[in-house]
Amino acid sequence: IITNSSDVLGTFYIKPNFPGRCDHICNGGFITNTKYRGLGIGTIMGESYKVLAKELGYKASLFNLVFVNNIASIKLWERLDFTELCVIPKAARLKGCEGLVDAKQIYYDFEEEEEEEV
Repeated sequence: IITNSSDVLGTFYIKPNFPGRCDHICNGGFITNTKYRGLGIGTIMGESYKVLAKELGYKASLFNLVFVNNIASIKLWERLDFTELCVIPKAARLKGCEGLVDAKQIYYDFEEEEEEEV
């Protein structure tokens, strides 16, 4: 997403989460320009991600490690109807955090979305 001033507001990618037999499940990465956080850019990208991933033929999305201290990300995926599958205790050593940080796995089923539309 780029503004008239050519600032990049944010960006994201979509890729297979697993190679081979499980490549129908995608993953993504998201970055929002710190100048524009809190303005809904993440929501626009998250909604676009759901549409584009489905159009690319993915059946589901799985975010493997959403760290519990990333509150904005967790709230975003909840708002966009993603499901928390589990918490992985002590998943990572993160800069600026004492001890190990838990992570959540967050999932979205694009086929279930189709069933609800019918």
